[in-house]
Amino acid sequence: MSKINLCVALLIVSTITTGLNVWGQKGFEYNKKLGVGVNLGNALEAPREGAWGMRIQDDYFPTIKQRGFNHVRIPIRWSAHCQKEQPYKVEEEFFKRVEHVVNKALENDLLVVINIHHFEELYQDPLKHKEMFLALWRQIAERFKDYPWQLSFEIFNEPAQAFTPSIWNDFVRETLKVIRESNPSRIVIIDAPNWSHWSAVELLTVPKDENIIVSFHYYEPFNFTHQGAEWVSPIPPVGTKWQGTKAQVNEIEKHFRAVNNWSIKNNVPIYLGEFGAYSKADMESRVNWTRVVSQLAQKYGFSIAYWEFGAGFGIYDRSKGEWIEPLAEAVFGR
Repeated sequence: MSKINLCVALLIVSTITTGLNVWGQKGFEYNKKLGVGVNLGNALEAPREGAWGMRIQDDYFPTIKQRGFNHVRIPIRWSAHCQKEQPYKVEEEFFKRVEHVVNKALENDLLVVINIHHFEELYQDPLKHKEMFLALWRQIAERFKDYPWQLSFEIFNEPAQAFTPSIWNDFVRETLKVIRESNPSRIVIIDAPNWSHWSAVELLTVPKDENIIVSFHYYEPFNFTHQGAEWVSPIPPVGTKWQGTKAQVNEIEKHFRAVNNWSIKNNVPIYLGEFGAYSKADMESRVNWTRVVSQLAQKYGFSIAYWEFGAGFGIYDRSKGEWIEPLAEAVFGR
């Protein structure tokens, strides 16, 4: 090879390498800042806030910050608060309510993740409701375009059923394009398909965008984390314990290692956006499981958000105004 050709080849390699180093870097930086968070679940993703017994109070945010959390994830059911026909306009009062919650979190130096959650029609016929979905995101993105970098967007919670991985990949590409029209550098979080299952990250086609993070959720073993859960059919029986045996811990680590290997291969940061065990499990098992999941997630550099703050999986007793220890401590892996 001539010296000229060699120089050209080296330049090409350098350019490609530099591109790879840059792509994903901002996502990785943001992901580190997300750190440990908590979901404000059962509130704004209910059909109406309060319908599931939970309303977000302003004083939750300083309480969450003082406990050491870095961020909150706010699930939101936008589809219950908009027109059902074009232009699918979101109710102004609902927008103001979401803005108020986001503002209170930001005022308390918390990073914030907002998403589209429980758009139930998408699970049955995503293509039929695609226009509405994109219209919602166009409005959300435009409304929050001037917000600081601490706010991030999560495209959709747990795509599944008729929302196949192939259809989901198409939605991701088109939704990201809509968001980028008004938010060119906002961090965007993309859920894995199949209920955001750990094994489904490999089914994602990840856009080449330096400001994205991929999310999965973890509720394994399901018969433990969802024992007695009334919304599951059939309801897993109560009484299943989780003792943290070597085999049990190794199983979780095997799953997280697979996600991490995919992350390295694709140069994309990982967000464990939900994990938790329902309150009908015994407390010792819940604490053991939560601590191990947190420790292993942080070992692999995942940011995490516990499901959830103050309802059925909760770590905060709203009636007493105090944290449920040692479960709250376990969320930090301690």
